[in-house]
Amino acid sequence: MRKKLVFLAVGVVAAVLFFNASSTKATNDEIVVSIKPLHSLVCALAKGVTNPTLLLDGNSSPHHVQLVPSQVQAMQNAKILIWVGPAYERPLFKHVKQLENNVLTLQDDSSIKLKPLRSGTFWDEKSCCAHDYHEDHHHHDHEKKSDATNLDGHIWLDPLMMTQVVGVVLQHLKKLYPNHQGLLSRNANDYKKRLESLHQDLLKKMEAYKGQTYIIQHDGNQYFDKAYGVKTIATISIDPNVPPSAGHMLKIRKAIGDGKIHPKCLYAEQQMDGALARSYANTLKLSFAIVDYLGADIPAGEDAYEALMNAYVNAFIEGIK
Repeated sequence: MRKKLVFLAVGVVAAVLFFNASSTKATNDEIVVSIKPLHSLVCALAKGVTNPTLLLDGNSSPHHVQLVPSQVQAMQNAKILIWVGPAYERPLFKHVKQLENNVLTLQDDSSIKLKPLRSGTFWDEKSCCAHDYHEDHHHHDHEKKSDATNLDGHIWLDPLMMTQVVGVVLQHLKKLYPNHQGLLSRNANDYKKRLESLHQDLLKKMEAYKGQTYIIQHDGNQYFDKAYGVKTIATISIDPNVPPSAGHMLKIRKAIGDGKIHPKCLYAEQQMDGALARSYANTLKLSFAIVDYLGADIPAGEDAYEALMNAYVNAFIEGIK
């Protein structure tokens, strides 16, 4: 009996050692991607080579997410971390600074042109209210932002922007996996075709709503607006980390009441305070809808981005039609 117990104990120890060794090896081989839309793209490019790991599931906003130790460890152990940069996932920055060369920060690549964050209560250049920004900004911007964080990082809301991301990610994957360059290139070409097809489908869906204006919780729709011909006229919050001021909301209410702006809908964001947004929609007498930048309820993987964008456009149309 004692011999059996000793043999069993040795077997258990060996199995644990093997599991730990295997886990370490798998972790060291991982590509870690910050958010679901980027993870979807990388999954498509790396298909047949490796399985990327998603860092943030989309249930919390990357503007103020708190990482758990296992997420920090995944970043540290990965061959490469792929993220937009401090323009979007600002809380990751303090951890990224501790990493060495295994980081791809998309906003730092010269081929990906990020837009500066828009500023002010109103963004319609034809509006008489456009000059109101400077007074509001003084109260909302409590600390001076660096150039790196004063950019709009929501690049995936335009599928054609994502084709630029494909090229950047492809070059890094080829360096990581030099024996798979042909497969990686084919995957990239296939995915670019999917992105173009997605864009054309969304253009058709959005055609009837070109020129419509709306309000959203914070500035994240520039790329979407440009791609599909709609216009964010104002936001509830100038900074997603700062609550809206009463003065800011009074200006919006007055402009709507005076007929100076004509938003069709107020959109809440899945990862932010929807109840607050709904109360503002009721006050402003606007229709209300919830959009999800990150596809919190969509399974992660190669097909997630297309599903996310179709769901986003469907929700957007539901609010603005």
